[in-house]
Amino acid sequence: MRRIPALDGLRALAIAMVVGYHVDSAVVPAGHYGVILFFVLSGYVVTSSLCTERDRTGRISLGSFYRKRALRLLPALVAVSCAMAAVGTSWSRVIAALGFYANYARVEGLDLGRLTHTWFIAVIAHFYLLWPLVIAAVRAEHRARIVGGLALAAMAWRATAIGVMSPGWVYNATDTNASALLVGCYLAVARPTSWRFAGWSVPALLALMLVPALGNTGSPLLWGGFAALALSALTVQYALTGPAWLENRVLLRVAEWSFGLYLWHYVFIRSEIVLWLALVLTLVATAATWYLLEQPVLRWAAGRQSQDRVLPSP
Repeated sequence: MRRIPALDGLRALAIAMVVGYHVDSAVVPAGHYGVILFFVLSGYVVTSSLCTERDRTGRISLGSFYRKRALRLLPALVAVSCAMAAVGTSWSRVIAALGFYANYARVEGLDLGRLTHTWFIAVIAHFYLLWPLVIAAVRAEHRARIVGGLALAAMAWRATAIGVMSPGWVYNATDTNASALLVGCYLAVARPTSWRFAGWSVPALLALMLVPALGNTGSPLLWGGFAALALSALTVQYALTGPAWLENRVLLRVAEWSFGLYLWHYVFIRSEIVLWLALVLTLVATAATWYLLEQPVLRWAAGRQSQDRVLPSP
């Protein structure tokens, strides 16, 4: 799959929404919907990549896929988890984050403290684990119908779960967040026309983040997720047209650091230090993790892959 810089620009907007919500939920009361935009983006990008590989080679290298995703998730997550353990965070919290079950730990009532936000990473990890198996099993001519059916079923289940499950389950669980991921997946396999006029969806999505009623913990928040999902899907479609403003260097750099920003910002914002210092430490820790850990690991992995291609098989 060719890289589409505007999608990276959307990732930067998504992290800005989430950080804004955590900094001051009174100003950005529904910024948590930035996570839905993340999910739609992830579904689109991962599915596009998997389908491209399957169509080109006739198969999906599961080992390569899982290795790449592990190398993308684990270095920064391990760094943050170790930092939290070093300052006295309980092992039950740290293991929930590293074990990718923080979302269900929250459902069961475990207070994860400054690792609360790792529930999102657990959902993404579950998606990474299962979705390649689906794409590998589905023939190309059936993808749109099957993935579309799964997306509709996931949305129906989320709507049902709002009435029959706890709000904590609906907000955190992988099965109820699958609707956003699968909508992104459907966009990747159905390839609907990219609508330039859908640029209105970006300010509409940003405006949605400012609606106070969508910032509480009751049903408005949960039902509002469907509006955020629809706008996120339109926004991804708009980004596929390559609008220049989503490709500026600042947004692309924020997108490049987005995973580290997501992990570190909550750690510092929820600590007992002044906000300006928390934001400065977030940037410093993110940059250090990116340059001293994430990038070296990715370069090492790329070098090993190149070496494996050159060396003859035993």
